[in-house]
Amino acid sequence: MMQNKVLTNLNAALILFLLMVIYTLIINFGGYQDNMQMSWISYIIVVVGLTVLVIKYSKDAQGNVTFGNLFAYGFKTTAILIILFIAFTILFYLIFPEYKLRVLEIMKENTLKNATPENREQAEKGVEIIQKFFWVSMIAGILISFAILGAVGSLLGAALSKRNPRGAYNDFNQLS
Repeated sequence: MMQNKVLTNLNAALILFLLMVIYTLIINFGGYQDNMQMSWISYIIVVVGLTVLVIKYSKDAQGNVTFGNLFAYGFKTTAILIILFIAFTILFYLIFPEYKLRVLEIMKENTLKNATPENREQAEKGVEIIQKFFWVSMIAGILISFAILGAVGSLLGAALSKRNPRGAYNDFNQLS
């Protein structure tokens, strides 16, 4: 029987990264930045992509993995994806500053549109703070959202994978 080569965390993260880059370019160059429904697709890409990659990892390892192994594989892949996507996003907004300005403009419009007359001044101050700390906000947003999505995708992948760990660490299950 020929054994499948196991997909490394780096290669798995690169696959997801390329999907996210293509999606991000479509959103920005296609003028869909203000379409909030389109942002949900990026979440689906990360969760479903990680789930599929974790399941593939389990199959490649012929099920000789534990739930923890699978979750760790998915979350390590997520950590690499986070680093790659933050670097891409920083480069993208430095190369195309007009898209950064568009994101800030959309955020300002949405914040002020939802503000009541009583809290309009607070909303304007909030917008100023986010504009001042754009890079920190952007990096924190990617870090937190991808970490949560990565945990969900890793858990789903680990739960849906077939596991049949064999080895000395699993001998306690065979005691009668």
